[in-house]
Amino acid sequence: MTISAARRAELEAWLAGAPFNAHYRFHVGALGAGECAVEAPYRDEFERPGGGISGPVFMAAADVAIFLAIATRQGTRERWVTVDLATAFLRAAAREPFTCRARVVRLGRRLAYVVAESARADGALLTHHTATYALADDGGAPVDAGSRQPAGGASAT
Repeated sequence: MTISAARRAELEAWLAGAPFNAHYRFHVGALGAGECAVEAPYRDEFERPGGGISGPVFMAAADVAIFLAIATRQGTRERWVTVDLATAFLRAAAREPFTCRARVVRLGRRLAYVVAESARADGALLTHHTATYALADDGGAPVDAGSRQPAGGASAT
């Protein structure tokens, strides 16, 4: 299933307008319903001491790809926030760009479970990520899956 040109433009505009992306310079790649690829360029600033790309760059790319995979189905107006992001570093990446592909496994009313993987141009896997995201209420706090109350029962005023 593909997404509309309007939805692609919405996702690209969201990423282009995200202040953090001035540093990372990620680009939206392939898209499908519940799927998104984020292209990450190589930059000298990404290199960790001793060589290789720093782990937080992979985690940022996964976080973006995951949010955008959800947004292919829900749009960018809803605020989905990271509840849990687990990362397995499988192989080091040296001075090279990579692609992070995310796929929504389950999307509920309030929670989403998503997987993502980063790979080199030759397809060799670099990282594997699993994530749970929650739909945030208007106050920005994650909401309980069973109610409109923020997690922990406190109100977000």
